[in-house]
Amino acid sequence: MSTSIARLAALLLLLITPLAAATAAHAGPVDDSTYGTPLVAVPGAGLVWHPTTGLATLKAQAGLTPVGFGDVMGSVNHPMRACDSTEAAGLPILPAATVSWCWDTGDADTETWIPQSVTTSGDADDDGAWGPYQVILGGWNHCNSAECGSNPRNNDARVAFIDYTNPSAPKYRWVYLVAPTDGTANANATSYANNTFGPAKAHIGGMAWYGDKLYVSATGANSTGIRVFSMNEILQVNDGSSAIGRTGSGYAAYGYQYVLPEIGFYSYASGTCSMSTDSGVPCFASISLDRGTTPDSLTAVEYFSDPALHGRLYRYHLGGANFLLSGDSRGYTPAAQAYRAQVGNMQGVLSWNGTWYVSHSRRDERGQLWALSTSTGRSHTCSNPYSSPRACWSLHPESLSYNYATGMVWSLTEWTRNQCATETATPQRCGRAVFAFPRTALP
Repeated sequence: MSTSIARLAALLLLLITPLAAATAAHAGPVDDSTYGTPLVAVPGAGLVWHPTTGLATLKAQAGLTPVGFGDVMGSVNHPMRACDSTEAAGLPILPAATVSWCWDTGDADTETWIPQSVTTSGDADDDGAWGPYQVILGGWNHCNSAECGSNPRNNDARVAFIDYTNPSAPKYRWVYLVAPTDGTANANATSYANNTFGPAKAHIGGMAWYGDKLYVSATGANSTGIRVFSMNEILQVNDGSSAIGRTGSGYAAYGYQYVLPEIGFYSYASGTCSMSTDSGVPCFASISLDRGTTPDSLTAVEYFSDPALHGRLYRYHLGGANFLLSGDSRGYTPAAQAYRAQVGNMQGVLSWNGTWYVSHSRRDERGQLWALSTSTGRSHTCSNPYSSPRACWSLHPESLSYNYATGMVWSLTEWTRNQCATETATPQRCGRAVFAFPRTALP
C-alpha cells in the first residue's frame, strides 16, 4: 500500500471510529490548527521543598570519594559522532539545526536507556561556562515496565556530562543519579541515615541547571515533581560491581564510576499527580530555565498520551537561597503563572520574552514546535508530504533548552535507528541526535 493511500485510509478510520479508540499515544488530531489557540490562564499548582539530611556523613564513608566537577570532565570517555545520514534525516526541517551530534554506537542503539532532556552551562551561569568548561548535559532514563518489562532499574536516571569546550570534538561521561533509601520501596526518603543510597527514580523528561543545582523532572503518578542535585556533591564509588549503594567492598552504582546524590526534592502541594486527567494535580513531564524574567524562573509542562487531553504550563520563581525556588518559611512555592494549551502530546517547554514554546510529538510523523502566548499561537509551516504542514519539527522530539550566552536553542531526539525503521506503520529514517539552532529561528 502506498504511503498516500495509507494516510487516506487512516483518516477515514478516524472518521468512522469512536473517539476513545482513536486516542493512542503520540496520536495527532485530524485538524491540528487548534494548537494555535492562545493560552488560557488556569489555577496554579504549588510546590513544597523537602531537603535531605545526612549527606555529609555519607560522604565520609570509606568507599566514597567526594570529587570536583573537573574530575568528571577530565575523565570523559565517550566521543560523540557526526550523525550518519539516517540519523540526520530525523533532524528538524524548520527551524533547521545548525549544529548536530550523535551518541557513540552503544548509546545510539540501546533501547534499555532512553534520551529525554537537555540543559547546558548556559543555564548554569550567565557567562555560559562552568569553570573552564562549556558543557551540555543529556538526561536519560532507564525504560519503564511498559517499555521493557518489570525490572528493579525501571525509571532509574543517568546524565551524560558532555565536554563541549572543543565543539569540534565533544566527549561525555555518564553520572548516575542516586537518592537516600530507608530500606523500603519508598522512593522519596529524605535522610541518608543508613549511609547508603539507591537510584533516584525519575523520568528525567526535563532538566534545568541553575548555579550548582540540577533540577530534574521526576516520574509521573507520584507526589514528587522535581528532584534536585548539586554539582558540588559529586561522589566517586570504589566498587564496579552490578549493585547499587553500600556493598561488602564499599559502594557501587551498577558499574558507573560517579554518582550525583539528591540534596532534596519538590513535591506537589496538592498531593499525587495524575496522568489521566488534565484537571487534577499536574505531573511535570518537562522543565526548563527562563533567564529572561525577574527573578529567573523555572518553567514546567505536562504531557498526555491522549491528544484529547490538553496540558498545562507553569512558572515558578527562582531566587531562593542557594539557587533554589523562592519559597516561604515552610518551603512552599506558589506558581507565578499557569496556563492551558491546546497542544497535545507536549514533550518540551521553553519560555522567552513572554512567549512559550512547546514541542509536540507524534508516533508516525514529525513533531511540531509551537509558539504560544495569551493572544496568539503560531508555528513554522513547511513542505512535508503526507502530514500536517506544521509538522516541521524533528522526529520523536524531547525537551528544549536555551543557552542565553550563545543564543542557541538545544534539543534532542529519542528513538533509535531501529525503532524508527520498525515501530511505525511506515518506516522512518531517524535516530538519536543532540542538536541546536539560533533562537532567532524559533517560530
